[in-house]
Amino acid sequence: MTRRQRNLTVEARADLILADEPSVEAYAAYFETQMHRGKVRRLLYRSYLWFARAGMIMTRLGHAGIQ
Repeated sequence: MTRRQRNLTVEARADLILADEPSVEAYAAYFETQMHRGKVRRLLYRSYLWFARAGMIMTRLGHAGIQ
C-alpha cells in the first residue's frame, strides 16, 4: 500500500467515525481512555525502573559485604 492509499484509507475511516454525534462521543471516550492508560503505564514503568535499580544496588552491596 502506498502512502497516498494509506492516507485515503485513514481519511475514509475518520469520516466514518466522525459521521454522527454518538460516534464522536464514543471516539472521544476511547481516546481519553487511551491517553489515561498511557500515563498510567509510564508511571508504572518508572516505578518499576526505580525498584529494579534499587534492587541492583542492594545486590551489589550484598555481594561486596560477602567478600
